[in-house]
Amino acid sequence: MTKAATVGGSEEVIAVFHEHERFAVTSHIGPEADAIGALLGAVHILKGMGKRVFPVLRDAVPDTLRFLPGAGEIRAPNEVPHEQIEAWVVVDCGQLNRVGESFLPLIERHPLIVNIDHHQDNPRFGHVNWVVPLSSTTMLLYELARQLGVEISPDLATCLYAGIVADTDSFRNTNVTPDTLRVAADLLERGARAREISVNLYERRSLAELKLTGHALLRARVEDGIIWSSISQELFQETGGGLNDTERLAEELRAADGVRVAVLFKELPTGKIKVSLRTKDTDGRGLDVSRVARVFGGGGHRQAAGCLVPGRLEDVEAAVLAEVRRALEDAHRHTL
Repeated sequence: MTKAATVGGSEEVIAVFHEHERFAVTSHIGPEADAIGALLGAVHILKGMGKRVFPVLRDAVPDTLRFLPGAGEIRAPNEVPHEQIEAWVVVDCGQLNRVGESFLPLIERHPLIVNIDHHQDNPRFGHVNWVVPLSSTTMLLYELARQLGVEISPDLATCLYAGIVADTDSFRNTNVTPDTLRVAADLLERGARAREISVNLYERRSLAELKLTGHALLRARVEDGIIWSSISQELFQETGGGLNDTERLAEELRAADGVRVAVLFKELPTGKIKVSLRTKDTDGRGLDVSRVARVFGGGGHRQAAGCLVPGRLEDVEAAVLAEVRRALEDAHRHTL
C-alpha cells in the first residue's frame, strides 16, 4: 500500500497490541460488512498474536453476515467481563457515540481506547487514533496484519475482503483506488471466499425485504434530481420486515436513471427517522452527502451517508429534502 496509508497512528496501535493482553473489540450500531469485517479482522489479528479478545456489539449480527468466520463469537455488552479489559479497540466508527447510547458509558470512561477508522470526519476520539480515508476500514486491518507479521489466513482474508466489497459497493464507488484493487487481489490469493461473500451480501433476500423493496419503489418520487421514498412503521408491520431488510434499498433507488441523489426515510418505533443518503457522483466533484448527514448529526462518506433524526416522518422528509436541495445548488455553483 502507499506510504500515506501506513501513517497516522499505526505505530501506536502496534505498540498497544504488543503491550497488552486482554482486549475488547467493537463497532457501530446497525453494523454492516465493513464494521463486522473490521471487528472480526481485529479479533483474528489479536488472536494470531496470542492475545485474549472479546468481540462485542450492541446490535445483533445481521443474518447475511453470520457466515463471516468468527461472527458466532460476538457477544452483547452485558456478556463481556469489563473489569478484565485492558484496551478497547473501536473500528469503523465515525463517532464514539455510534457504539450505542446505552453501551457508550462502558467504553468512554475506559483509560485506553484505540480508534481505527476510515471516515474522513472522524474526530479522533481515542487515546490512540489511526484514521486514514481509505476505501474501507478493513484495508487498515490488512495493513496492520502485514506490519505485525500476522499470517493472513483464508478466514482473516474473507473478513477483510467482505469489508472492501461492501464499502466500495462491489468496486463501483469513487473510493476505489489502485491500492484497493491490489489489496483485494492479494486477499483473493490468500483464500478470501469471494463467491460466498457476494452471495451473502447481494443474493440473500427475505420475502419481507422483497415486499419492502416493492412498496418503496412503487412509492418513490422524483423531483429536482432527487429520488426519495419512505417506509412507515405501518409498512414495516404489514410486510413483517425490519430495519435490516432495508439495507440495500437506497442503492435500488439510486439506480434510477437521471437522478443525482437518493434518499430513503425509515420510521423507527422510537420516534426517530433513520435517513439513508446516496449520490450518483461519478467524478468526485459532485454532492458530498456526508455533509448533508452531518447537518442532522450523522455522517458517513461522500457517496453514502446517513443520520438519525427525531420527529414525525413527514417533517423529517421536508427538512432533509430541503437540505439536499440546498446542497445540490451549492455543488452546482462550485462546478460552474
